[in-house]
Amino acid sequence: MEQEVENRTAYTIDSAELNIYETQHVAEKVELTFTNPVLASMIRGKKVMHLPGTPSFDFLPGESVIVPSDETMCIDFPEAQILNPTQCLALAIAPDKVRQVTDTLNDRAPLVDSAQGWQFGQHNFFLTNDEPIHQLIGRLIYIFTENNRAKEVFANLVIQELVVRLMQTQARALLLNPKTSFANVNRLAHVAQYINKHLSRSLHIKELADEACMSEPNFYRTFKNTFGMTPVDYINQQRISLASQLLRTTNRCLADISIECGFNNLTYFMKLFRREIGISPTQYRKQIMPA
Repeated sequence: MEQEVENRTAYTIDSAELNIYETQHVAEKVELTFTNPVLASMIRGKKVMHLPGTPSFDFLPGESVIVPSDETMCIDFPEAQILNPTQCLALAIAPDKVRQVTDTLNDRAPLVDSAQGWQFGQHNFFLTNDEPIHQLIGRLIYIFTENNRAKEVFANLVIQELVVRLMQTQARALLLNPKTSFANVNRLAHVAQYINKHLSRSLHIKELADEACMSEPNFYRTFKNTFGMTPVDYINQQRISLASQLLRTTNRCLADISIECGFNNLTYFMKLFRREIGISPTQYRKQIMPA
């Protein structure tokens, strides 16, 4: 049924296959299965995804999902039209390539307090692409579609980085989310929970390393290798997230919000907020709050 509904263009190398699907008509319950783990990423339009063991969800541009091998995706296309087609990328990666990357990571940067170690494509995982992942996907499309004799070499390097960043993103989603229950069994998850409880005051690397029962250099390196960001970047990310929440839900002045979120310098808070969110705190509040 999938071939009747979707126009598929495939580009293949030894370690991966890149598929671009374009759908021009409204359709329901289109099934798609890959024999290898696959990264599906929306380019244009909207799908509704139905995956085993996962509530159905809207799938929009800038979003991706990792699907295990031999797992069937059931897809609805509620808005596809000839003049406004739905486009999606599906990157199927050979298990040997995945194993090569995970073995390297497990050897050089093993996960803390994890018997299973790094894994890719074992479970469904939905994510919003951050800028590095967005750039890598765009780079892969360019490499696969250009006529270059070194295509295999370039593609394998990008796929390796993409797999690592996707696993780091999954680790952040699982371990750094305060709603998950890993804080009692994983030191980095415990530190993340500790950070979230103390955002309003100064936090130092030594204090966090002590909470993790690690030396400062080992804690810093392990945190960055596991989550793809430094502890300071994570602290600032959480502080800006809290500031966004307070801007949406309270009428407190910017100075009070800045202090509540652990920023002693209002100018620095405003600069960091603009860098992370793209607009100033005042503009953000005006956009969110009704007139």
